[in-house]
Order: sequence, then C-alpha cells, then structure tokens
Amino acid sequence: NEAHWVGTVTADPPLTSVQDREAVRAILGSMNCTPLFLEEDVLRAHYLGMCKQILWPAFHNVDLMDISRGGLSSTSNMDGRFGPGFAAVTVGGTKTWAQGQFGSCWLESYKAVNGAFAAFVSSGDLVKPGDVMWVHDYHLALLPQLCYDHEVSKYGMPVTKKIFFLHIPFCSSGTFKELEAGELILKGMLHADVVGFHTFDYARHFLSAAKRLAGVNYESLVGGLIGLKFRGRTVLVTMHNVS
Repeated sequence: NEAHWVGTVTADPPLTSVQDREAVRAILGSMNCTPLFLEEDVLRAHYLGMCKQILWPAFHNVDLMDISRGGLSSTSNMDGRFGPGFAAVTVGGTKTWAQGQFGSCWLESYKAVNGAFAAFVSSGDLVKPGDVMWVHDYHLALLPQLCYDHEVSKYGMPVTKKIFFLHIPFCSSGTFKELEAGELILKGMLHADVVGFHTFDYARHFLSAAKRLAGVNYESLVGGLIGLKFRGRTVLVTMHNVS
C-alpha cells in the first residue's frame, strides 16, 4: 500500500495566487503529497502562537504559571508574527508575555487547523475503511478525535486505524493540567488506536495525565504492552525512537 502525505505549505511570501498553488499541488502530487492552503493569519496563530508559545513550553515541562507571572521577553520584530489576537504588556519598557490576553484566539486557530485537516482527510476517496492514518505531533493532537467522530457519524463506527506519535516530550501531569486546552488535547490523543512516545518517561506522564484529567486507568497487556480503556476501546501506548 502506498503512503500519502497531507500537510500545510510554508512560503515567504505566502502563495496566494491560484496559479502558484496549482503549480505546488502538481509538484507535490507527483510525490503522493497533498498541500493544504489555509489563511496565513490562522496558520501563524496556530503555529507561532498556540503551538510554539503555549504547547511547546508546556510539553517541555516549563510551568505555565511561572511564565505567566514572570513574562517572556519579546524581540522588536515580534509584533504581528503570531496572528490575530496577539497582545503584549509593557513592563519596565520590556514587552512581556500575557497568555490570558490571546490564548483563546490561538486556541480557536488551533482548532481551525485541526478541523481543516479532518475535513480534508474525511472527504473524498483519500482515506478508505481499513486504512491506517498516522498523525504526527502535537500540532494535530485533535485530529484523531475529529476523524473518529466523522467516521462514527458516517459509518456508525470507526473504520480506520489511527496512530498518533508525539515527537517531543510529554510533560508531567502537574504541568499538563495547567493547560486550558489540556483536557481537549488529551481526549484528542485518546481517540487514536496507538499513541507513541520516544521514551517510557514521556509515556508515563501521559498515563498519569489520562488518569488525573480523564479518569482513565491503564493496564498491562500480553507482550509487555500498555493499554488504556477509553470509550470501549483499548488504546495502545508504545515507546519507539522515531525522528
């Protein structure tokens, strides 16, 4: 079976003309890749905002309360880079990070990008019953649930196998629960059939977060595997070195 990749395109300046986008589609299509062209403001708020300013520090065990209290210094060219909703507070002449002022806008963009991926892969003939879907990294943590819900609505049951692999650490449950979107992200990941991590420590933190935030317990399975019972399914938790 052939693999097919779906992703967004980053270009400077952004590709806005129909001709440029069609040219990129043709080139990538020859390599079994499909590009999604989303609004630039939404992409910036999703990636530079939600992903890099909130999720990246949290998943690397940076306490969000400390960040919020202490502030994050801003460079002079930061204004406008993070998409709609960016706001900074000036303290002693230095712009500092004020998460509460723009986190909700970033979260909406995060949902929008995940929703765009789900709408694309769930429409047409790209993904068929019995296929395996591999979702890469925290940028698309909501995608397993969105695709799961679509399949249940269309077929009455999930019809694809979904793998979610996290390419960065998973933080302690104490840090994770400080995320306003923590429960949403956790449930998104739990709708995958397999959730993969680089190390056992990262998997252990995920299991702890599932217990504390969603009340989901894990069990040891035959062959040394770890399983989580969620919505009548067993979600396998694995550890692999994937770059």
